[in-house]
Amino acid sequence: MRPFRITPRQNPARRLSRVHAFEAQGVTLRYPERSWSGVRFDDGVVVFALRERDVEGHDDGFSCLLWAPPTEGTTQWADRSSRQERLEHCRLALVHGGADGLLVCGDAALVEPDAILALRVEKRRDEYWATWGFAARTQTPRGGRDRRFARFYAARIAA
Repeated sequence: MRPFRITPRQNPARRLSRVHAFEAQGVTLRYPERSWSGVRFDDGVVVFALRERDVEGHDDGFSCLLWAPPTEGTTQWADRSSRQERLEHCRLALVHGGADGLLVCGDAALVEPDAILALRVEKRRDEYWATWGFAARTQTPRGGRDRRFARFYAARIAA
């Protein structure tokens, strides 16, 4: 695994809160304060919010754990209803062959509204993972401050 750091874009004024980013995608969250996934009303596509710190970079793209069974001492999913909701969305995305993703950046937890990731959802044993970005490597701009983050923007090409 190659270490990397995502460099956010220079215009944070364009970023939205997680809830507003879902709304911009046509998703009404069941639990606005706790939901990190939902279903877009007009086409039924599942949309996941992914924390940038949870994204793993690889030579062939990116991956992010979407859901895992609880383990002893796990505090990631303290709320049972939002945990069950996320599992249902993982199963639905697996059946449909994919989903869209919103990348939640930094301590302020803001989302770039135009950066929609085309995700492939996979079940690995008891876990659900999102993968994307294989073709994005060839679309990465040469140099510049947004070089690594641009790979996420180009991920739609990978689908």
